Amino acid sequence: FNVFIHRRVARGKAMDDKKASLERAAHEVFSENGYKDASVSEITRRAGMAVGSFYNYYQSKEEIFLETYVEENEKVRGQLIGEIDWEGKPIDVVDELFDRTLPAVLNNRILAEWNNPAVSRMLHEHYSSESGMADYPFHQFLLDTFRKRLGQEGYEADLTNRILRVYDLIYY
Repeated sequence: FNVFIHRRVARGKAMDDKKASLERAAHEVFSENGYKDASVSEITRRAGMAVGSFYNYYQSKEEIFLETYVEENEKVRGQLIGEIDWEGKPIDVVDELFDRTLPAVLNNRILAEWNNPAVSRMLHEHYSSESGMADYPFHQFLLDTFRKRLGQEGYEADLTNRILRVYDLIYY
C-alpha cells in the first residue's frame, strides 16, 4: 500500500514538473514569437517533451496561451502596483497609471496580443467573466484603492460605486 501511494505521489510530482516545463517553454516561445508564430511543437521541443504529451496538460495552444497571458499580466501589473505612488493626488495617480501601463503592455510581446484578433475574444471573455474579474489581483487592487481614496475624499458609497462603473469601460 505504501509503495502504491509513493508511486502515485512521484507520478504526480513528475506531471507537475512536466507541466511547469511546458509553462516555462510557452512563456519563452510566446515572448519571442508572439501568438501567431508560436507552435505547440516549438513549445514541446523547448520543454524536452513529445508533442503528444502536451495534450496531457492542455487541450490547445489557446489554452496554454491564456494561462501564460494571465500569469504575465499579473506579473507586470504587480510591478506597476509597486512603482506607482498610490497616495498622490488622484489625478496624478490616474496619469501615472496610464503613463506606465501603456508602455508596459505594448513593450511586452505576450500582453501586446490583447488586440490580436486570433486571441482577443478569448482574452476579453476571460477578463470580463465573473471568475476572471474575481481572480484578477490588479483589478481588485484598483477597485479597493479607488474606493478607499474616494471614501477619504468624502464621496458617499452610492456615488463611489457609480464612479467605479466607469472603470468597467476601460477594465482589462
